[in-house]
Amino acid sequence: METEKRTLDNGSSQVVIREAIRRIALGRSIDRVDMSAGGTDGVGTARLIHGYVAKVHDDPSDGEFGQYGGTIDVGEYPDETASTEPILHKGVLLAGTQDNSGGVLIVPTLFSDVTIVSDAATRSMYVVNFSHADTLQFRSHEEVSIGVTQTEELDTSSDSSPDYDALEATGNEAHTHYTAEGIVSTVRNDSGKETAATQDAEHIGLKVDQGEFSLSTDKAQTKVGGQAVTVTGEKITVGGEDATEPMVLGQQLAQLMMEFLTECTKIMTPTLMGTMPAVNAPNFAPLISKIQNFLSQTSFTK
Repeated sequence: METEKRTLDNGSSQVVIREAIRRIALGRSIDRVDMSAGGTDGVGTARLIHGYVAKVHDDPSDGEFGQYGGTIDVGEYPDETASTEPILHKGVLLAGTQDNSGGVLIVPTLFSDVTIVSDAATRSMYVVNFSHADTLQFRSHEEVSIGVTQTEELDTSSDSSPDYDALEATGNEAHTHYTAEGIVSTVRNDSGKETAATQDAEHIGLKVDQGEFSLSTDKAQTKVGGQAVTVTGEKITVGGEDATEPMVLGQQLAQLMMEFLTECTKIMTPTLMGTMPAVNAPNFAPLISKIQNFLSQTSFTK
């Protein structure tokens, strides 16, 4: 009896020691591990599931929208350990956050590949990776920068090759920077050429080498080198904006022609019957009428 009692005591001690080590290793997750159902594989309460988007719950007229609106259904890819029956996970969250309506939101495309995480204790599931998306929303409070900077290829055959973060830039790059005040986009190539686009609430600007285009609330201007065409609410200027004389003199020329024809009708010449007009004034009437019509159409052009 004494030997049996000693064996039981040793077994109990081993159980206590093993449980203590288990609690030290798992820390606060111990309770969630105890909550989890069997068959989750590995230590912890979550597992990754690879599948596809079987349905996107975005139709308010759908009967399931009230319960699953804003989530997706994911069909699990079968493998050698899975059930022979198709497994469908309903109501998978698009992210692990409570509300992403004003932040980062990704809506995967129907039938695209997705990876989801499943918490075995709470049964909550959400997307952690995807192959294709219908909606990408990145709404920040301060700024967003998106761009590509091309670098030289990594030489994997050389031990002296620099790491990825130290590779030399080729000079080809494209970047867009968003702030609450405006947008700046820049594209450069390895030949030193550059284009830039800027936009704020009152101005849009484009620049390509020596060419520029500017559009504001009261003026549009296209400029190449030292030459420009400027349009405002009052006039169109070709060349410098400080010009004081119009470049197209159609109105002045028409007025000059009117005065010339009028003076021609006043010219008198001596004849056998006395002094008479050199030209017959009524013959000029149709021409004068046409000139007056032209003047009426150009009178608003400055």
